[in-house]
Amino acid sequence: MESIILKARYGYKHKLNHIKDNLWVFDPDPKSYGTYRVIGFEGQDKIGNLVYALDPDGGPFMAVGNKIENYTIKSITRNGIFELV
Repeated sequence: MESIILKARYGYKHKLNHIKDNLWVFDPDPKSYGTYRVIGFEGQDKIGNLVYALDPDGGPFMAVGNKIENYTIKSITRNGIFELV
């Protein structure tokens, strides 16, 4: 399985694991708490399935439009599924 390593504070190495096509799933470092914050889009009254950003324990903060390696984040779900293009 193809993975992207996401270096973070505290020596954590979170990953994005390739699922299929342009979809990747967030996989927290087992040494971390395994939690993350989700940030909704501006003007949202409540967070739906699609979110603006995901901020895991120790980072890195990842938002729609940000670059990860040679990819750009197109969308993020609150369950940690990323669409990278």
